[in-house]
Amino acid sequence: AVLAVAPAAAAAAPASRLIPTGSGAHKDVWNSFVDWKMMEHQEYETIPDVEFDKLAKTLHIKDKWRPMVSYLVSLGMTTKHLEKVLLNCEELFARPVAKVMTRVEYLQTELGFQGDDLCKIIFKDPKILLQRNRHSIPRCRYLTEIGVQPENLVALLRKQPGILHLSVQKGLMPRVAWLQDELLIAPCDISTLIERNPAVLTFSIENQMKPRVEFLKNLGISHEGVSKMVLRHPHILQYSFAGLEDHLMFLQSIGMDETDVVHTVTRLSQLFSLSVENSLRPKFKYLTDELGGDVKTCVKFPAYFSLSLDQRIRPRHTYLQQFSCAPDPFPMKYLSENDQAFAARASKSLEEFEEYKGVMVPVFKAETERRKTLETETERTAVDMHRQREARVEQERRLSVKNQGYSQRVIDARNSMNRVRMLGLSRQTR
Repeated sequence: AVLAVAPAAAAAAPASRLIPTGSGAHKDVWNSFVDWKMMEHQEYETIPDVEFDKLAKTLHIKDKWRPMVSYLVSLGMTTKHLEKVLLNCEELFARPVAKVMTRVEYLQTELGFQGDDLCKIIFKDPKILLQRNRHSIPRCRYLTEIGVQPENLVALLRKQPGILHLSVQKGLMPRVAWLQDELLIAPCDISTLIERNPAVLTFSIENQMKPRVEFLKNLGISHEGVSKMVLRHPHILQYSFAGLEDHLMFLQSIGMDETDVVHTVTRLSQLFSLSVENSLRPKFKYLTDELGGDVKTCVKFPAYFSLSLDQRIRPRHTYLQQFSCAPDPFPMKYLSENDQAFAARASKSLEEFEEYKGVMVPVFKAETERRKTLETETERTAVDMHRQREARVEQERRLSVKNQGYSQRVIDARNSMNRVRMLGLSRQTR
């Protein structure tokens, strides 16, 4: 919950510490004096003494930071927000509140950040409040010049506020030029790509984007195919190579050859964003066990993997099953059409199908969570058993070294004591 604010001003800072004396008074002292006076005269709401004392104790906030804390709380920031700001940008609290207010006003009036959007961007990148307004203007102007609509700037910068820290000449323009000249993304599609994943403008060309493009080409995907994949799903430029290889190994494990793999990932590039164990494998199992499909079905209809198992696939299949009108194998087009057209296949209304989903989808989700929990427990048990086996083997190896030169009687006694010790460890792990 947002911290409570009080209209009454908090206790003023000690005058001897804040009021500047003489013409040589330090600038920081003057700024601090102005901050306290602004707070006292209600330029913004402040927080009660009790709330500030609680924050000071929880987050180790200094007393001289109270004006800035009060201002940030007046914007709607919570204790969680303040903790993140304090951790990532402590220098913000030493800045004059008046300057930060000017920056916030720019974000609100010129860029359109209001309410929760403003708090979220500060929470994600507190240093954005340290930047001067005149430095943000050329970045925003450049984004609109390459096709980003002004009304979409808020959503774009909320996802990747770090864009405002990049130089237009040395940061933004080279990346856009590479996407156009090397990856052959059409100028009219650049804004679409950036809006889908603004982080692309922060990626290293040599260390991040180029290697992943080459990785995809080495699979046998044409340059044009890679360009289409990146345009449809720009996040592919940030996935780890280990993650990419895991997905390719899964496709091969279900029976796809190299041609099938290339065909599948080219048509469904967002496949790399799906978890192998929690999404792809359960969907393929349901396809083969319940829908009567096989690997050829996946090659012909790669979009099957992008559909939700609990909210789309199972509800539609089981709905037709209860009326004994579910074909075997289950046609993939039944999964792609809208709800109204699908309900008509069972001669039912849209309302009846939505009522069924409202009841069954939570059931399916609960079953999935139970399955995940069981698999986690099974995996943990298997790991424990593996560790016990390794410990047993290591203990036997050490005993064999110790037993060299001793009689068989002594060796048997030591082995017996070792078995008792291992049995006790096994019971403790249970």
